[in-house]
This record gives sequence, structure tokens and C-alpha cells, in this order.
Amino acid sequence: MPRMKGVNKAKAVRDYLAEHPRARTREIVEALAKQGTRVTDKYASVVKCSRKKRGRPVGSVTAKPGVGLPEVKAALALLKACGSPRGAKAALAAAVQIKALV
Repeated sequence: MPRMKGVNKAKAVRDYLAEHPRARTREIVEALAKQGTRVTDKYASVVKCSRKKRGRPVGSVTAKPGVGLPEVKAALALLKACGSPRGAKAALAAAVQIKALV
């Protein structure tokens, strides 16, 4: 598909926003119309919003508190070692008492 000759509308919107960062969509459309570039409200809004998304990380890879696979494996090992849930509860109660003393 051949490229269209003329003004890059997205660049024009971005340039205007660089000069006027708090400009509203309607202001952008009117200012670009005075310069001779026709842009719709919706297009200016899309370019304006996509500018905010740039440079943001896709997702954070941080450790979140909670129960993960290592904790589940440790709990299963405790249950196997104690033989029953009652034994595991007793072992955990003893661990809490020891922690309080230390």
C-alpha cells in the first residue's frame, strides 16, 4: 500500500500536545484546523490517549505476598512428616511458642 503524501496527522497532534500538554481534544482539533490539518475529535483523542500508554511496562514482575508453589510444597511436606492435620497443627503451635521465646 503506497504511503499518502501530505501531513502526518498523528505527528501533528503529538507536536501540538508537546507544546500544550494540558490541551483538550477540542482545542487540538481547532488549532490543527487553523493550520490546515483536518483531524476528527475521535482521532485526536486516540492519539492523545496512546501517548500516555507509551513507555509503560507491560506487567510488573514483582514478588507478591501470598501463598505460592514453594509454600504449598512446604505445607505438604509438613503434613507428610506429621502424619495428620492434627499433628501439623500441633507442630505449628509449637513453632509459634518457640518463636515467641526467641
